[in-house]
Amino acid sequence: MYVRIRRDSRLGPSVLPAASSYLDMFDDEVTLLSEVEHPAYGAIRVPDGRALAWAEYGSARGLPCILIPDVGSSRLAPAWLLHDSALPSAVRLLALDRPGTGASDPIGLGGQEDPAEDLRRLVDTLAVGRVAVIGIGQGIDDVFAFASRYPRLVASVTAVSARMTDPLPARRSLRRPFGERATHPAGGLFGAWLTALGSGDLTKESTWAKAIPRMSSEIRAALGDRWLEEDFRAAVAVDAEQTQQIWGTVSRPPATNAWLANPNTEGVPVHLWHGQNEGLTSVSDVRSAVGARPGWEVTAAAGPTAVLGIWPQILSTAASSFRAVSAA
Repeated sequence: MYVRIRRDSRLGPSVLPAASSYLDMFDDEVTLLSEVEHPAYGAIRVPDGRALAWAEYGSARGLPCILIPDVGSSRLAPAWLLHDSALPSAVRLLALDRPGTGASDPIGLGGQEDPAEDLRRLVDTLAVGRVAVIGIGQGIDDVFAFASRYPRLVASVTAVSARMTDPLPARRSLRRPFGERATHPAGGLFGAWLTALGSGDLTKESTWAKAIPRMSSEIRAALGDRWLEEDFRAAVAVDAEQTQQIWGTVSRPPATNAWLANPNTEGVPVHLWHGQNEGLTSVSDVRSAVGARPGWEVTAAAGPTAVLGIWPQILSTAASSFRAVSAA
């Protein structure tokens, strides 16, 4: 059943007209998330009684893309993920709160986390048919679990900034065979920012200025000068507020290879986006791990990370997968 849909007074999108066909799905009608307010958000009740919440961005009649943010982030992540970027007009983006985060209830004592079943309940309740699922960091394991179990409900799988437990040994430099690579915390970029920022006011430029020296060089390169913009700091702050109850989530290892170990997607197209400096896992590591699997594609972002700066391309590619489904 549905829980009442509400409006969030912080950052988010307005509703845009949907594309009338696949031919005009990538026209010039776009919106910048930094320019709009009040994202709709709602929740459903799953069988164990929990509320599972999401926020909705873009066109209510658009092609449904479900985003699972990295651990530590929430349904409000798109406000900073797409900072100064255009959301394709044909996309209906649904960003999920994982259990115990934001407006989603934690899993009760003795309960078991099953993201694939949670996603199935959401897709069934929304009655949207197939969806494109997008995972960031640890969220990649969740979208692959869903696609492997319910491939007929999935138009495509998108994996952004995948993390592998161990880098592939083939990628060690001959000149520095034991050289260390910089690491990210469990929450990827977002977790690294919060670790460096500490308990300061995340909306203030002075808080970020003090935190910058505590960040690794790769994290600083990925962040760039976004922290100087008030709307970006505000978006990060409201997302961080949603994760204060992170104790209610089920603990999992910070990085796993589950998405590689069980990629039984039965013909579902898979697209991996990876930056040039994503901590322990390099673009070459991902390409070597994927190999020649049919229907899998790896795209290297020009910058240090795929988490920031290329979301219009990521979402447009995910939306285009519905064209193949329609033609089938």
